[in-house]
Amino acid sequence: MLEDGVVDEVLSRLKSGKEADVWLVRYRDEMLCAKVYKDHNFRSFKNNAGYKEGRAVRNTRSQRAMDRGSRFGQAAAEEAWRSAESDALHRLHAEGVRVPKPVLFYEGILLMQPVLDESGQPAPRLIDAALTAEQAAQAYADLRGQAVRMLCCDLIHGDLSPYNVLLGAEGPTIIDFPQVVSAAQNSSAEMFFTRDIENLRKFFAGFAPGLAARTGDAWEIWRAYVRRELAPDFVPSGRPLPAPQERRPPKEKHRPQHGQHPRQGQPHAQHPRQGQPHAQHSRQGQPSAQLSRKAQRPPQRGVPQKKLPPQLARAPQAQQRARQPHPQPPRPEQQALRRAPPPRSVS
Repeated sequence: MLEDGVVDEVLSRLKSGKEADVWLVRYRDEMLCAKVYKDHNFRSFKNNAGYKEGRAVRNTRSQRAMDRGSRFGQAAAEEAWRSAESDALHRLHAEGVRVPKPVLFYEGILLMQPVLDESGQPAPRLIDAALTAEQAAQAYADLRGQAVRMLCCDLIHGDLSPYNVLLGAEGPTIIDFPQVVSAAQNSSAEMFFTRDIENLRKFFAGFAPGLAARTGDAWEIWRAYVRRELAPDFVPSGRPLPAPQERRPPKEKHRPQHGQHPRQGQPHAQHPRQGQPHAQHSRQGQPSAQLSRKAQRPPQRGVPQKKLPPQLARAPQAQQRARQPHPQPPRPEQQALRRAPPPRSVS
């Protein structure tokens, strides 16, 4: 970047992480942070397959190469991994989420404004801060609201913890988004979101014990997101996490109205086979065996008998004819004996 004239001066290295190094640089009379990503072979954060599920690039050729795993595909996947943070920061900053303001993404290096504290110095990490119970409760509510706004953008941090939060002058600021997860396309999105919220809640519960009972916050937020009821100002009730059987949505049972068959749109006497009545056999022209047995019952005394149609009245006779064995053709020996003339008597 110095050779290309993008930055004027490299001041110092701010920090070194598991996936990138952050440097302080001077860019057009302004001090910025330059995030230089480490190579895949030198990163300690290598198991990123679960985070990349659901991601897609605009270039279809690169997407096919990434799916095949070729050398070009691996290089394209590495470039997409680095550019994912820049895309997420631009989108989240435009939606009002408190993240570092991105400035430029140049050849895999991200330039963004630094997060400073009230004295103008680089803001400390949340893990290194000593908080009171009131400050911890306020910080947890603030960061939970930032996570809700991110989820409204269909994005999940995926690796949110006290190590990825800076206590800036404007409030807690979330950083490090290379592993950002698509909430709508990733099959493990609920797990990632729940883990992010629980990491924050458990950390702040060490300063504010009252947060230990808010175990159902992540579940309530995710349920509102699935139901498309989530808004940026959504606040969970604070109740504990319900039992597993209570978390399942109740199955809606269809109750038929009075005089209506349980199967909607089908009469009660309708056979499952369309176009055939319930009392008709699958073979056309033949009654069912149940009606044949009813027709064979002897008439009862004192009970008026209904006159059966001719088709049902002939049913017992047809059944008796069906029980009789068919005549077999005579054998050749029998035919020869029948054709031979009778022997003459000798007087």
